[in-house]
Amino acid sequence: MARGKMPLILVLVVLLVAAGGLYSAYAFFDVFKSDKTVYLEAEAKEMQNFSEMIEEYNQKYNEYAKPYLEGAVEQKIELSNLTVDMQTTDPQEAKIMEIVKDAKVVVESKMDDKNKKNFLKADVNIKNNNVIGVEFFYDAEKLGFGVPALYNKYGYFNWKDKAVIEQKYGIPGIPESIPSQKEYLDLIQIPKEELQPIMREYAMLYADSIQNDQVSVKKNATFEEAGVKMDAKEITVTFTPEQYKQLMKKMADKISKDQKLQDLLYPRYQKLAELTASGSPEDLPKLSKEEFKKKFAEFKEEADRSIDNGEYGDGIKMIVYADKEDNILSRTIEMNDTKSGDKNTLKLVSFQDKENKDHVVFDVNTKKSDNMEEKVNIAYVNKKEGENCKGNVKFTVVDKTGSSTLTDVVAEADFAMTKEGNKQNQDVKVKINDNESGQSEPIVLSWKGTVTNNDKDKTRIADYKVEMSGPQDDPTMPKKISLDMKSNEKFNVAGVKLPELNAQNSINLATMTDQQMMQIQQEIQQGSMQFMMKNMALFQQLGIIPADAGMMMP
Repeated sequence: MARGKMPLILVLVVLLVAAGGLYSAYAFFDVFKSDKTVYLEAEAKEMQNFSEMIEEYNQKYNEYAKPYLEGAVEQKIELSNLTVDMQTTDPQEAKIMEIVKDAKVVVESKMDDKNKKNFLKADVNIKNNNVIGVEFFYDAEKLGFGVPALYNKYGYFNWKDKAVIEQKYGIPGIPESIPSQKEYLDLIQIPKEELQPIMREYAMLYADSIQNDQVSVKKNATFEEAGVKMDAKEITVTFTPEQYKQLMKKMADKISKDQKLQDLLYPRYQKLAELTASGSPEDLPKLSKEEFKKKFAEFKEEADRSIDNGEYGDGIKMIVYADKEDNILSRTIEMNDTKSGDKNTLKLVSFQDKENKDHVVFDVNTKKSDNMEEKVNIAYVNKKEGENCKGNVKFTVVDKTGSSTLTDVVAEADFAMTKEGNKQNQDVKVKINDNESGQSEPIVLSWKGTVTNNDKDKTRIADYKVEMSGPQDDPTMPKKISLDMKSNEKFNVAGVKLPELNAQNSINLATMTDQQMMQIQQEIQQGSMQFMMKNMALFQQLGIIPADAGMMMP
């Protein structure tokens, strides 16, 4: 009896193994899948990867922004030791460069985003003496400013009087208030639970619109980019002009009737219109929900007209390279027109090589029948090791007409970030070449420094050395300009206190009479004269006033 059962058991084992193999082949090796399925699975994986990336960046940004949004923050920025290396035979220029070296710009700010309070003070000091400064502040009720060196009172107005200020002083477009960072952040942050179901419907519409004969797959292909070669499948998706037009019309129709999308966007539109309102004709119009929906219907009509009138040449061709795990490595979209000779190509690349370097490429190439050619290319490489990274970004713009080059600019940045405990070291160098102008050497901008976070004291201290150099053979340009920049931030400090305004130290610009205005103008003129007298030696050194001006002063 046992012997009779053995063949059945073996058959069962073989069937199970075969079934497992078929499942593995279907799930991992694309065997038996249609070309359309292979393509759509790659797109689904791309959507998943993109969603995870956005979630990661969103989380990092929220962690960075959190202390600025939840409590008051004090910041002090100092720009000092400005050195200009430039050949000059002009003694006046030499004096100015010497004075500037002893100058320091200090910007102090206190921000309370939660309660919409902000105070900013900027001073220019030379040899530790304050020359001039400005103050600016606002809260939910008012906005004020002052220049203490010229006038001993603040000028201010209440937001509710903005129309009076606009009419009285001819200043159009004053906002009704200054929005907080959190208000803007809430506009652009959409919970994935709300967004993903909407996006999924559009993905399904696109998937259902693709026909099997539009997709072809070459499974044993080679992906090649930036000297890197990888095994991949090459997926080609084509749209005839009519297929592309029909797809775009379906999308436009879906958008125009998408109640979920409208419900998601309408409150954000309302809030954006409120935050940016200034009472000018350029304001976003305030719309009711029905008016907002009507805009979507109008969008469909305009989109259909635009689609019908569009020129699509030979149609659209998309070439996608994906690895064995369905990660899309590159996407090239071509729109060519054989009759006119126009060629338009968009290429997006994103992959990680064997050395764990992340590569991202954005490339646009347009060729017109009139021999015009435009190229824009951004190439990014970054190798991350824990919290450290080192990489390069290159930006290229070329614009040609026939054999004539109108624009040929290359900007390239090398960067390195290393983490040591609570300290991050940063080293960035940017080179800019204008090849069309015959520039002999690049303009170089670099900054090097450290950022130290102290969670215990709730502080962030940054210290940078910034340098900029240009062509060394141009005597009219500085060989190098350098300065030191320091920033000290304190988080979760006591609430921001704005100046206490009263009749003795301030004037309401909305209620100021013509007589008061004339008196203030006279007082400002007197203050300006005293300011000039106090700093006469400095202004004479700078060449702002003649050396013998002192004898002419009253």
